Amino acid sequence: MVKIAIYVDTSGSMNERINGEMDDNFANVRPSMFRSFMRAVGLGGKVKKSRVAQAMWENLVPTFKDHQTKVSTINSRGRSKVLAPLEFRSHADLMKIEFPNPYGGTYLWEFLVEEARELSKDSVDWLFFLISDGMDMSSSPPFNGIDGFQPCIEAIKEIGIDVEFHIIGLGLPSDSVNVFRQVSGASGGSFVNIEEAGDDVEQAIEEVGGAVEESLNPIARMASRQRRQQEYLESRQEGDLDITTETTPVSSSYSGYTYGETVIEDTNPEQLSQWQTDLVRIRGDEKIENIQAYENWVSMRSTPLFSDTPGIPVDSWALSAEDVSLIASMKIDNLFTFLSQIRRSDVPIENRRIIIRGENIPDTLLDTLANSGARVVIYPEELPPPPPPELGDEKWERNEYDFNDNPTRGWEIYPHLGRSKARSAVVIDPPLYPEYVEKITQAFSRTNLVNDLQSKIGPIQRAYAEAAFKPSWRHLNTNWVPDDWPSLLSHDSKTIGEAFCESLRVTYIQTVHEWLFSHGSRPKFILVRLSNESKSLGLHKHPCYLEFQSLLADMFHYQGTDLRIKKPRVEYW
Repeated sequence: MVKIAIYVDTSGSMNERINGEMDDNFANVRPSMFRSFMRAVGLGGKVKKSRVAQAMWENLVPTFKDHQTKVSTINSRGRSKVLAPLEFRSHADLMKIEFPNPYGGTYLWEFLVEEARELSKDSVDWLFFLISDGMDMSSSPPFNGIDGFQPCIEAIKEIGIDVEFHIIGLGLPSDSVNVFRQVSGASGGSFVNIEEAGDDVEQAIEEVGGAVEESLNPIARMASRQRRQQEYLESRQEGDLDITTETTPVSSSYSGYTYGETVIEDTNPEQLSQWQTDLVRIRGDEKIENIQAYENWVSMRSTPLFSDTPGIPVDSWALSAEDVSLIASMKIDNLFTFLSQIRRSDVPIENRRIIIRGENIPDTLLDTLANSGARVVIYPEELPPPPPPELGDEKWERNEYDFNDNPTRGWEIYPHLGRSKARSAVVIDPPLYPEYVEKITQAFSRTNLVNDLQSKIGPIQRAYAEAAFKPSWRHLNTNWVPDDWPSLLSHDSKTIGEAFCESLRVTYIQTVHEWLFSHGSRPKFILVRLSNESKSLGLHKHPCYLEFQSLLADMFHYQGTDLRIKKPRVEYW
């Protein structure tokens, strides 16, 4: 899960003024949207940059609420301050943050490298949000001055974290505009420069705020980031910064069984359509409608039951890895037709999916598909086992449901009641029923996995290592409030939340143990899937679930790098 580092320039130049006016009472109004700000700002006078920055921050607070944020100032070397350390914050908590009066210089590029080095201890996936009016004046070579940004970006990449920059400039000169344009564009972020406290403010809040919201949406992030990078590439000049992210390599080919008892031997449209239909049903989609079937692919429209955009359908195009290579090498006209269909879709770009069955696809071809704007999702040839039973299922009532009782042969299910069955693909279905979770815990306690892990990750003082040795994650459940509470649930929310945390703790340890002790050979593919009941309760936003995602990402990154073993691909439904 992406974490957020927020940096607001408080150097002395923020006392300077730009064209525009602000109502004297604006700072006390604290509007939630930019239109209130626009009503308070005119074009007849001048206003301090620091006041514009404070007002914009207050308007953007709703975007950052309930996420892990760290808020700091940018000032002279050694004078930057941490106003709020990294943690989850509510809207009220963020609004309480006050920025100091402007003074001092601008220590920027070297400071961000120092920050990246420190932040890498917590996560590998970061969003940097920056409000600034100037360039670096205090860094040592090669980070100083107008050219210090390229060494900064290179150093951050070497540290091993992925940073997406979203920047708002205040009255920047043209050379600074070009620098921040490159930094944000190459990382898949956004950039707006405010020259007047008027329409530019509206544009900045709307564009940057919207881009940040997309990047904080796990569903929309990949597609939106690729779209912004593509826009940058189309305007990139010779000598400009290269794209900062790399395409995740596809794992080696994998063969297995299909969903249920049906084996797909030939990817003809009829079989592929059935495979795709099963897939979107497992994802929790409804109103499934076949649009068109072609020689090499099938298009489909469905509506997710749980989405940040309720009621808006998803368009998906399914094809096999073999057909992807075929149309790219021998049927190039078909490839153009395929990509044209995707670009002409009338659903939002973040709701478009290219679903590929099979894994042996060249990276260059994946890049071509990603440039269509759709999210590319790659699955092993088989589908996951069926989802957990519905709330009223009698097996739940008798606590008899066994997650290992499924018709597929190539998938393992976590959390499980014993040791791993050494399978290459894993589906994670975190249960929330306390009785079943208790059985899992009892079985888990007999496996001595924690003791085994001590030899592998014990010496490492990182969050992902410490989490493996904690006997409980219940502290993360303290402030969780469910979205809904079905009448069929006989337990209270505290009990359900704690059971959910426990199932994730066990799952995390089982996953880490299997991956480390197989030296990265399994699992190669991890599908994390919450049931519809879990999403109805709001467990997809539970602090335990967010922490679980973060711990896995950090674990795979650092251990994969240190041990030089392949990291698995992870999908979250």
